[in-house]
Amino acid sequence: MSNTIEMLKRYVPYNKQEEKDILQIIKAEEIFEDILTRDNEFFHLTSSAFIINKNHTKVLCIYHNIYKSWTWVGGHADGDDDMLYVAKKETEEETSLKNFKVIDEMPISVEILPVKSH
Repeated sequence: MSNTIEMLKRYVPYNKQEEKDILQIIKAEEIFEDILTRDNEFFHLTSSAFIINKNHTKVLCIYHNIYKSWTWVGGHADGDDDMLYVAKKETEEETSLKNFKVIDEMPISVEILPVKSH
């Protein structure tokens, strides 16, 4: 069992939709061998970071050029089985921040998002 699946099994869903999405991710991991890579054109994992300042009064967003919208930082797992590591790596790559504190190692949200291919 992967680290990601173990983490999802410990995660307490916020609502019924999260519960359904987690079950789908677990099932996808059983069916597909490559949900941690972009090779899987049906289902693959990403991880994001919600970055706030020390006073919890501001959120850092980045502009997504493809979707023409503001969003949180994040990206594809690209084979990594530690979603916290992926979120931290994407934070450093996309913002150049290196000195940040992780408030909680568990996700604050788990969801399946359809993404139009680009």
